[in-house]
Amino acid sequence: MINRRQFLLSSSAAFAAQSKPNVLLINTDDQRWDTIRALGNPEIHTPNLDSLVRRGMVFRNFYCQGSMVGAVCLPSRTMLMTGRTLWRIPGRQQPPPPGLPLLPKAFEAAGYATFHVGKKGNTYLPASQAFQQCLFSEDLTPDRALQSAKHADAFLQFLEKRPANQPFFAYIAPPVPHDPRVAEERFMKMYDPEKITLSPNFMPAHPFDNGELKVRDEMLAPFPRTPADMRRHLAEYYACVTGLDHHIGRIVDAINAKGLAANTFVVFTSDQGLAVGGRHGLMGKQNLYEHFKAPLIFAGPGIKPGAAAALAYVHDIFPTLAALAGIPAAAGVEGVSLAPIITGKAKAVRAHLFAAYRDVQRMVRDDRYKLLWYPRIKLYQFFDLREDPHERNDLAAHQARIAALKKAMRAQQQSLKDDPALYPL
Repeated sequence: MINRRQFLLSSSAAFAAQSKPNVLLINTDDQRWDTIRALGNPEIHTPNLDSLVRRGMVFRNFYCQGSMVGAVCLPSRTMLMTGRTLWRIPGRQQPPPPGLPLLPKAFEAAGYATFHVGKKGNTYLPASQAFQQCLFSEDLTPDRALQSAKHADAFLQFLEKRPANQPFFAYIAPPVPHDPRVAEERFMKMYDPEKITLSPNFMPAHPFDNGELKVRDEMLAPFPRTPADMRRHLAEYYACVTGLDHHIGRIVDAINAKGLAANTFVVFTSDQGLAVGGRHGLMGKQNLYEHFKAPLIFAGPGIKPGAAAALAYVHDIFPTLAALAGIPAAAGVEGVSLAPIITGKAKAVRAHLFAAYRDVQRMVRDDRYKLLWYPRIKLYQFFDLREDPHERNDLAAHQARIAALKKAMRAQQQSLKDDPALYPL
């Protein structure tokens, strides 16, 4: 245990020896935006993430741009690692085409020691393998309940062995709370399913065929959804998050003990959220309701605590990290840096946000209203997110209100070269 004077002295020495900031990026799997106590969920225990929220900038409208496959985490992680939009990313094992930016390579070129530990499946392998040190969850241990602990162990070893005067970029990508949802027994015991509260938009079944009601995520629970079954799934989901939170605490403590806190950005996010718990009668991430959002938190030197309503994409993280670290922005990145928002110089970087799921769903939203379009069945849903954050009151009958968003959706689709057959009517 170090005292405050020792901590301050070691922090000053480390900062003087290394001018470039360290970057720790934690990207979980399937973690919905509201699974952190400090972000408004009183039933989940996340003391370490709560601490990060209290000292960081939180983005409350952070989205993956969607997917053309059921495994949404694959394109999400590819967009993160390349800074590219959904329509301009390579396949899972496709070699990086000429000119494709890779996040680890951008930091390596700037003199950073790069480290990755995380899931191997449904991720862009060439990007993971582009880190100077790359470890995969499955190789550390086959026991899913212990993988969060093993990720932390691996990072602590990296921290001990890295050159003391070289900045690091570390990417930790655990496979939780994605199913199968198992955690160490001590965390599983913390949640009694009978005491779990379901969301106000719980439904036994989705009210219509959204084009993806029989995908694997939806088959994890029987139809119709029952409150008891949904509470059990949520209890397991929360236990995985709490177990991960514990080991994130170990990681942050190690950074503090090394005297690196004053010069380290810690970024916490997830590839996307999902509906687990029967929101709209659903379980998975193969839809575009608001439970699809993930948390995004930036903490570190010069960042003032706060929350931003700005619309943000997963592929914005690449240029944002480059800007915070003061390294050159990679050519070919399509995301927009969120640094002006983090530093208080701007309120937003875009007026609209667009997302897609295969050829069955499209979404566009502005700072208040959201339009969902189901091309196969020619159906709209329209929500006022300010008044109806749980998306229970469909206002699609009010055509005059949605005309502007239909126009915005078409403009986004044209810009991204989306299939014209899927444009709104």
